[in-house]
Amino acid sequence: LVVATGANARWLGVDGEAEFRGGGVSSCATCDGFLFRGRDVAVVGGGDAAMEDALVLARTSNSVTVVHRRDKFRASHAMADRVLQHPGITVRWNATVERFRGRYEAETTTQHHGGGADAAAQIPVLEAVDLRDVSTGATSTLDVAATFVAIGHDPNTELFTPHLETDRHGYLVHRWATGQEGAPCGEVRFATELSVPGVFAAGDVADATYRQAITSAGTGAMAALDAERYLSDIGVGVTPGVHNRDDFTADILEDILGGADVHVYRDDDRGGAGVGDDDVYDAVGASDVLKHADARTDL
Repeated sequence: LVVATGANARWLGVDGEAEFRGGGVSSCATCDGFLFRGRDVAVVGGGDAAMEDALVLARTSNSVTVVHRRDKFRASHAMADRVLQHPGITVRWNATVERFRGRYEAETTTQHHGGGADAAAQIPVLEAVDLRDVSTGATSTLDVAATFVAIGHDPNTELFTPHLETDRHGYLVHRWATGQEGAPCGEVRFATELSVPGVFAAGDVADATYRQAITSAGTGAMAALDAERYLSDIGVGVTPGVHNRDDFTADILEDILGGADVHVYRDDDRGGAGVGDDDVYDAVGASDVLKHADARTDL
């Protein structure tokens, strides 16, 4: 079993947040920050994630305003100091977001089929954030092109909590780690295996640090390889005296190729490794590729 249920970003739940999500309201500064290069942006939060987002955005944005509901950050002292000392970052203490406001722009799209008329799609564009001072109750408006909500993530592990080990934040814990995060525990056989043998994790459900599409894809590939090796180790589909693993690999390749014609280059028996007159080029079906593939064949 490969668990890849991910983690959901926490949202503020205020007016306009869902409406302008994708139009200026985001939970990922690394993903979307470049879209607002040279613009004024805001970050909501007071932890390490919010500090990291503010510092990332400060590289490309005109200005960054950190909105925090308390009078001091929850982030580490080092991260908080970097933000407070950055000339391009300001902080609005004791403030909460009341509402996101903006406008809709018409984006014209051409109907290419059937000769239909052009259609106008309404695109949300964030313009401002309404803030409230938690001490005085006074309201104010912050004009920004984007707001990045950085108040944490919730891993989707409720289904597995009774059966699989999780850390104090709810993320699945890999078998190679002990109850204390990051502590190595013996030899690593399957890097993505969880506390129950044969169960593996891919993506954000077991990653509280990076939370990027590319890291999720990488752990997905790792989990798939670990699962295949685990099945081979316990002998699933293996008959004594028969090389079923090769047959299994061949079946997978045939499914991938889907019977499509492919071009195969191989050295002729009389030739060497180089390309020359003796080299043979065949156009064959997928079944033939698998049947005749050997050490001399370059797929």
